[in-house]
Amino acid sequence: MPLLHRRERGVSLTEAGAKFLQHAKQILQQASDAKLAMQAIEGLDQGEVDIGVPPMLGSYFLPPLLMAFKHQYPALGMNIIDTGTRNIRKRLLEGDLELGVVADHDLPPEFETGKLMREEMVVCMAADHPLAKFDKIEYAEFLKYELILFGKGYYHHSLIERISQKEKASPQIAFTSNLLPLIKSIIRKGYAISPMWKVAIQDDDEIITRPFVEPFCIDLSLAWRKDSYLSRANQVFRDFILEEVKNKR
Repeated sequence: MPLLHRRERGVSLTEAGAKFLQHAKQILQQASDAKLAMQAIEGLDQGEVDIGVPPMLGSYFLPPLLMAFKHQYPALGMNIIDTGTRNIRKRLLEGDLELGVVADHDLPPEFETGKLMREEMVVCMAADHPLAKFDKIEYAEFLKYELILFGKGYYHHSLIERISQKEKASPQIAFTSNLLPLIKSIIRKGYAISPMWKVAIQDDDEIITRPFVEPFCIDLSLAWRKDSYLSRANQVFRDFILEEVKNKR
């Protein structure tokens, strides 16, 4: 039975090919799950935690938790994948990641989650920026100034889309970067402003923050697929983090 259409411009799946692909993915996932199950029997003398984490959360919220976990389980390696919540969600769905921090908005039914935190997006600017004189920032005023944003796949773009649609105006994106120190430097020197999670701005950053008149908050959770096997290391890490967060509430 033919599985592919071969044309001058490339190859595409036939109807049978598309159906077969679904089963092939399940077979590969089951093989991966079987391997993880065998590794779990070996216990926690070896193994590695793999988790997708947004950069601001990874830089300011998670480090104490990661160090506490490493102290308790020194034999386990830690692989932190630094990317946006949208990319993490995509990789979890595709089976490329076992654990990841995602935004609670519109979660897929395939996910199980544990609450981590609620965080507010604030406008970050230099001390002498014109918006610093306001206690709260209107969306229309925010869009008047040049912005620096994280790349596509980061939750910031949901905020920008919402603001732009509401005000029927296009944002002035002057810079795009995933390097947090560079972003802060550009903000501090007054070249652009940016919406950022409040947790990411520290006193020594010399950056002014102001909330929006209409607050924009995000709920973040640790997520994993319901139908996917978690390695023993990732199971232990998940349970440890969620228990620590619960105890701090």
